[in-house]
Amino acid sequence: MKVLFLFTGGTIGSTVQGDFIGTDRKKPYLLLESYRRAFGIDFAYDTATPYTNLSENNTGDTLRVLMASVAEAAKGDYDGIIVTHGTDTMQYSAAALSYALADVKIPVMIVSSNQPIEHPASNGLPNLRGALRFVAEVGAPGVFVAYQNEGEPVTVHRGTRLCESLAYTDAVYSIYNSFYGIFEEGKPFVKNPAYRELSNEMPAIGAQPLGADCKGILRVSPYPGNPYRPLTSDVRYILHTSYHSGTVNTESEQVKAFFAAAKKAGVTTFLTGVAPGAAYDSTRFFEEMGILPLYNIAPIAAFVKLWLLTVRDPEAPVTHEMMQRSLGGDVVPEP
Repeated sequence: MKVLFLFTGGTIGSTVQGDFIGTDRKKPYLLLESYRRAFGIDFAYDTATPYTNLSENNTGDTLRVLMASVAEAAKGDYDGIIVTHGTDTMQYSAAALSYALADVKIPVMIVSSNQPIEHPASNGLPNLRGALRFVAEVGAPGVFVAYQNEGEPVTVHRGTRLCESLAYTDAVYSIYNSFYGIFEEGKPFVKNPAYRELSNEMPAIGAQPLGADCKGILRVSPYPGNPYRPLTSDVRYILHTSYHSGTVNTESEQVKAFFAAAKKAGVTTFLTGVAPGAAYDSTRFFEEMGILPLYNIAPIAAFVKLWLLTVRDPEAPVTHEMMQRSLGGDVVPEP
C-alpha cells in the first residue's frame, strides 16, 4: 500500500506553547513517528504540505489550495490520500473535497485530533489508524472522515454528511446518524447496516477557484429576536438554517417583509435542516414566502455546494433541483 500524507496544520499538527496551542512545522513528522511506535509502518508513503494553519483561520483561499492539491495528488500512483486537518472547519473541507472530487477513484481520508498528539486524551493516533485501515482494508472511493468520539470506536463518516459541532464538545456526527461504518481495534471494519447512498446525479464540480470570501450568499440562522436586516444588493442567494424541527418564524411581519423583499429582488432562498413528510403548521407558508426547503442534506454541505456552484458558473442560476441532486453521497435517501 502506498499513501500520500497532505499536512495542513490544525491541532493534529500543533504543540502546546505556554497557554496556547499553535501549529508546529515539525509536528507532522512527529505524528508519523508516534504512529510508527504505536502500530508500526508497513506501507510506503510520500508527504506534502500545501499550507499550515489552525483550521479556524481557513478561508476560501485555503479551500481552493486544498481542493487543487488533492485533485492533483489523486492523479498519482496512490492507494489513498490522508489529509491532516483541524477540527473547527473540518466539515467545510470535507464537503469541498467531496464535491470537487466526487468521481475520485481512491479513498481520501481526513484525519484530525481533539488534542495535540502528546496529550493523553488525544484521539489523533486512533483516527489516523482508522483512516489507514480504511484505505488498506476497505478501499471505497470517495472522501471520508475517520474520527473517534470519547468512549466510542473510530467512526468513518461520509465527507458530505457531517453535522456542525456542538459548543463545548469535540464530538463528530453525521446527519441522521448516517455514518459509513466503524473500526474497533483488532476487529474488521463493520459497515453501518442502515447506511444508504444515492449514485451521483450530477458530475463532480471540480476544484473551483474560490476567493477568500464567499460572495453573493447570505447565511441566516433563526433565533428569537432576529431583526432580519434589509438585504444588500450583492445577495443572490440566502441559505437559511432552521430550528431542529425544520421550522422558522413565518408569523412575524418583519420576517414576512424580509422574505417578500428577497422574492421581489429575485433572490433565491434555500432552507436547510428540513425532512420531507408531515411538518409543523408554520411550514405551510414556505411556498408563498419563496422558501425552498433542501431535504436531507447537511447544512454545511449545502452551503459549500452552493458556493462551489456559484463560482463554477457565475452567470448560471443555481436551482433547487441542482441543489437536491445527489453528489458525493450528500442527500440521505429515505428508507
